[in-house]
Amino acid sequence: MEEYLHNYFLGIMTDSEKERLFKELEKDAALKEEFAALQNSMALSGLMEEEGDKRMAAVKLKELKRMAAKRRVLRLSWKMVKYAAMILLVVGTWLLSKEYNLDIYSREYTWVQAPKGQRVYVTLADGTTVWLNPCTRLKVPNVFDARQRIVELEGEGFFKVMKNAEAPFIVKTDKYDIRVLGTEFNVFAYPDRDDFETELVTGSVYICDREENGQGIYLKPDEKAIVLNGRLHKLSSEYKQRQLQTNGIYTFGDQPFGDLLKRLELWYEVKFIVKNPEILKQIYNGKFRQNDSIESILQAIKDVGKFQYRILSDKEIEIF
Repeated sequence: MEEYLHNYFLGIMTDSEKERLFKELEKDAALKEEFAALQNSMALSGLMEEEGDKRMAAVKLKELKRMAAKRRVLRLSWKMVKYAAMILLVVGTWLLSKEYNLDIYSREYTWVQAPKGQRVYVTLADGTTVWLNPCTRLKVPNVFDARQRIVELEGEGFFKVMKNAEAPFIVKTDKYDIRVLGTEFNVFAYPDRDDFETELVTGSVYICDREENGQGIYLKPDEKAIVLNGRLHKLSSEYKQRQLQTNGIYTFGDQPFGDLLKRLELWYEVKFIVKNPEILKQIYNGKFRQNDSIESILQAIKDVGKFQYRILSDKEIEIF
């Protein structure tokens, strides 16, 4: 059966072999565990910080296919297949699990986390893609339910959801649910913060407060939902962070320094100690590469601003 697993994830298995494999999974707990681990690696296809990493993934995929063809002569080790599966893009895992009704894995999840100062690119099993901003976590089931696709977000992520009218896609945050069929939108919902924002780029979304008996609001493109005084409000907007998804550049315009510091605190897990509150009212326009160091970002802003800073530790920075 180990060879069957090899062939399944390399895409060189016949229908009859697949049927036998799934029957064996129902009976063999150890085999089931191995399958779930590999399936998860396939579903979460890669951690990519820059657009160039996508090209690298394509190269790795091509190399993997070459290795798969060569396997008829040279037997691949089980460990090599595991590493290869972590690079291979999703090629139908979710559809196969739905076809064979693998509900046995529906309660197993994996957390994907973007570390401080870095972004993570994730391709889910249904083809949905997500950019996770720094210090963000995403909880993903190993197999989506046939009726709905639910993920949980702690932090900020940009979603490009693969359309499926039979299985709505739901992003759960600490307090709010965002329900979509197929669309592009950004969610800002870090835990332990009152700030919440969903900005719609294409399609439509429905956002509801779970504590308000499911009552919520619909968004159309160029609209966003924010929380004011504990309630959801809808505003017009124009999404300005396309460069963040394509090449990791964060754009800010007419932004108070205090708001910018709040975002840097979240992304770099630091605390700013501000001696003069008037500094927070200063308005800035500009761009920075999101994976730049916190010191280089502050230095660039300081060169055109009216403040100084002092790094006290890895966790604290003084602004004066």
